[in-house]
Amino acid sequence: MSQEKLKILEMIQDKIITPTEGAELLKNMDDKSSDSGVKKTAFKMFKIKILSADGDRVNVRIPLEFARVALKAGNKKGVLKMDKLNEMNVDVDFEMILEMIDKGMDGKIVDIESADGDIVEIVIE
Repeated sequence: MSQEKLKILEMIQDKIITPTEGAELLKNMDDKSSDSGVKKTAFKMFKIKILSADGDRVNVRIPLEFARVALKAGNKKGVLKMDKLNEMNVDVDFEMILEMIDKGMDGKIVDIESADGDIVEIVIE
């Protein structure tokens, strides 16, 4: 079993996501990984990079399918907390990011640099 699938099962066990959300995520991963019966080994990744002027660094790298579930669950379940963005007074519209992901957008979708030197990047690769 892949690392991504094990992580999803752990999240269900830890009640971070519901069994229904987990099943949907696993189904989406299976649907995207099979192409005429051939398994794909590489998944697209959702990456968030935050570099604060104070020297704080945050690097998040998760499979895109997991990011979809996490963004849908949002802060109501604490799946994708972005406390550092709040500390930096950076407001990111995660609903719009989810729309971009659903439309198949690739590459850098958020690139913010504040006057203080804070940097926020969200990339799909």
